[in-house]
Amino acid sequence: MLLACLLPVWSMPALAQDALETDEAAIEEVKNETPIVPYRFEINGAGGLTPFITDNLELAKRQSQSLNEDEVSRLMTVAPNQIRSLLATEGYFSATVTHEINRDSTPWLARYQVTLNERTLVRSVALNVTGHIVEADPQRVERLRRQWGLKAGGIFQQKAWDDAKTEMLRSLLVRDYPAAAITHSEARIEPLTASATLLIDVDSGPAFTFGELQIEGLQRYESRMITDLNPIKPGDRYSQEKLNELQARVQDTGYFRSAFATVDIDPAKPTNVPVRLDLSENERKRLSLGVGFSTDSGPRLQLKWLNRNFLGRDWRLESNLRLDRDNRRIGSEVFLPPISNGWSPSFGAQYSYTNLLGEKLDKIQTGGRLTSPDKNNEQVWALTLYADRQRIGDNFETNREALLASYSYTRRRVDNLITPSRGYVASIELGAGPSGVVNEENIARVVARATYLSPTWNRRWQAVLRGYVGQVFGAERDTVPGDLLFRTGGDQTVRGYGYNRLGVEQNGAIVGGTVTAVASAELVYRITPAWGAAVFTDAGNAADSWGNFKFMHGSGVGARWRSPIGPVNLDLAYGHETKEPRLHFSIGYGF
Repeated sequence: MLLACLLPVWSMPALAQDALETDEAAIEEVKNETPIVPYRFEINGAGGLTPFITDNLELAKRQSQSLNEDEVSRLMTVAPNQIRSLLATEGYFSATVTHEINRDSTPWLARYQVTLNERTLVRSVALNVTGHIVEADPQRVERLRRQWGLKAGGIFQQKAWDDAKTEMLRSLLVRDYPAAAITHSEARIEPLTASATLLIDVDSGPAFTFGELQIEGLQRYESRMITDLNPIKPGDRYSQEKLNELQARVQDTGYFRSAFATVDIDPAKPTNVPVRLDLSENERKRLSLGVGFSTDSGPRLQLKWLNRNFLGRDWRLESNLRLDRDNRRIGSEVFLPPISNGWSPSFGAQYSYTNLLGEKLDKIQTGGRLTSPDKNNEQVWALTLYADRQRIGDNFETNREALLASYSYTRRRVDNLITPSRGYVASIELGAGPSGVVNEENIARVVARATYLSPTWNRRWQAVLRGYVGQVFGAERDTVPGDLLFRTGGDQTVRGYGYNRLGVEQNGAIVGGTVTAVASAELVYRITPAWGAAVFTDAGNAADSWGNFKFMHGSGVGARWRSPIGPVNLDLAYGHETKEPRLHFSIGYGF
């Protein structure tokens, strides 16, 4: 009896499992029998907004998928509401969308007729400010109102509304008021009058000041190295720019893998807030080996030796050896810890051999530099000795020397130094050396360069402009070392020509000239946030005088990728003078 009672109990799960498997098989069979429906769609009446709608419409995004008729019907039915929502972000709150679905055609066809109607304009803006700033800096409050990005009379767009709030709040957060907050924001849309009323309440909170520096993670190196670089003094007004500058100064020493400067944002304790600097130190010594390949110079081998405790004094020694088909280079540079004002001294020497386009050069360069700590407004003072032996063919050989004192200033105004998306970098370099012990003649040298990245417009387009000009004054080309002369051509200058293949012809070789100029214009279309396509045109050359100067032109198309290590560029360029195409690959911008 016991056995008879237990048998049904043990058999029930098996029967249930069999039924479940049967049901799943039946469902799968029905699913497999459901026909896959290809489809297409048309959007009419949206004008220039059609690409924007297509890029964001679910019906378009899933067109490459294999969908059954129920899912296709659902997507086609909900598309009008999605289109209206997308148009509303562009200010068309009263747009109408009608649709027609033809299921008898192959593939299925959905037509959407858009009537944009009147675009919504901003009728009024009420920006209410409270907090410490009202009494302490009423002029800044007025500037906030004047600089508000979405003004009365402008077209209301969701992105413009969001951007205006973000920029207004950011202007408070980055200076004096890191606890500022938008306490209320509202956009009242009136479709009947196609108008919007904007209401924003912002509280600045208290004004913050900096306190003492607290260093965490320092083990191998002396704290004086950090304190001498610190641009922040106790009692200074809070500034995100100062925190960024402290990070950049410490990071640029080369002794630290990372540096993060932060403060504790507590509205109850805004005065003399300690600055916390979290450090991750680099190792004392490192040997690295690299291999590569270039279409210009073939296989490449590079060896680097780094010692951050050179002579036991926390000096940083960087030595490198580089070999390729046409070039040899060996050299060392010693970087001393920053002095009390934050400026960093360094000195070094290198020997190199180059064999390019019929010109062979044995070069020696040695000197010292003093570099300012502010990377946004970087200054460099230098004294450098140049010497080389130039050989062209079997019959021409000359020795050239120059001693040059130089000053350079670089102004950087980009949103990110590693992966910039907008802003500019401009620099000027001035050098001079009198005739005498080293220089055969008085010599002067001027170089100016600039790169501009425009803000994107219509969420897709961006312009990249570059310019470069230089000249050597006083001395003739035969007495000036090759490192002070100019050549151009290649990935970051004039595309469509080989690296440094544009210059002065001498006895069948291409050598450097005393003048140069390069101009470049590029238009980039962002397919996705990370990927883009570009069209460009470049022009440039080098010569012995402006009277003999003639621009060489190159133009083409390219692919762009915003990688974690910087912009990656792949270009196919056509050299108009050589009438030949050339492939170029580069990382970063030619700053």
